[in-house]
Amino acid sequence: MGNRLRFLFFFFAFAPALIAQVGGRSVYNFLTVTPEARAAALGGKNYAFNEGDLEFAVHNPALINDEMHGQLSLNAVSHPTGMFFGSTRYAHTFDNIGTFTAGALIADYGTFDGRDPFGVQTGDFGAFDLAFQFGYAYAFDENWIVGANMHIINSSFERYSSFGLATDLAVLYTIPEKRFDVTFIAHHFGAELNSYSGERGSLPFNMSLTVSNRFEHLPFRWFITADNLHTPDVAFVNPNNATRDPSTNQRVDEEISVINRVARHFTFGAELAPSKGFHIGAAYDIRRASEMRTSAFRSSAGLSFGLGFKVKKVKFDYARNIMHIAGASNLFTINILLNQKDS
Repeated sequence: MGNRLRFLFFFFAFAPALIAQVGGRSVYNFLTVTPEARAAALGGKNYAFNEGDLEFAVHNPALINDEMHGQLSLNAVSHPTGMFFGSTRYAHTFDNIGTFTAGALIADYGTFDGRDPFGVQTGDFGAFDLAFQFGYAYAFDENWIVGANMHIINSSFERYSSFGLATDLAVLYTIPEKRFDVTFIAHHFGAELNSYSGERGSLPFNMSLTVSNRFEHLPFRWFITADNLHTPDVAFVNPNNATRDPSTNQRVDEEISVINRVARHFTFGAELAPSKGFHIGAAYDIRRASEMRTSAFRSSAGLSFGLGFKVKKVKFDYARNIMHIAGASNLFTINILLNQKDS
């Protein structure tokens, strides 16, 4: 008990301080993308789905366990802008050591027409982000588990490049007999070691808390996540929602209530899995919905949904994630169950 309490104290006290050491602009925002279809169907923030699925453990390393041994996950995103996001993951259990995960996340932004300040063509150039990712979890007992992810990052835009390191730390408290899980995660703290042009930027740090529970007599699991806990006010005043005072004709920005400012921290959703071979889920991101809503047009931004099924040792997942009023992303995952341990 003493060692566990000391670790938890270190985790909660020291993680915020680490990010405070990194300042400046934000870089490596592609790390926040969720290419895994089942996870994306649940808003990409379903951090406490303790279902033995590699897709969820990618975003919460405390979920890594030996049930994932031999899982190979291949993921791709069809983005409305033509950009490509994809990832691959593999999990392997070593006797007397534990389960490790390894994989890569890539964002390819396509080819651009290069021009100098005078508009003269300088040739085409590409832009991409790449991260190699490794994860491991350690269980103190059946209730308390800690995990960590390491991201080795390389970014290249035309002739500019950057290299950095990032880490996720997670603590999971689980009650297996109650099918209840609660987790706290510090995402993406680290440093840009080699910057694009001499000015180092901050990483997309996030602190989140998720609670999830699966009903005893119903194949239904719900979750609720509160993220950006380190930033009390995440509200964005949308200039498209501004109005004009009829008497003075002056611009009046939209007013965001205290309740809405608090609500923007939350994402909630659920998944129905009537059998081990089929599931369907959906989620709603209040912040995304609020930021994408305009006075002239209401959209379904913030809503995500999807389904999955299993055929022998291959699982297929599809999700549709409505990110913006202009369109949605379609996500596809193939999870191959290689060399699984005998149950």
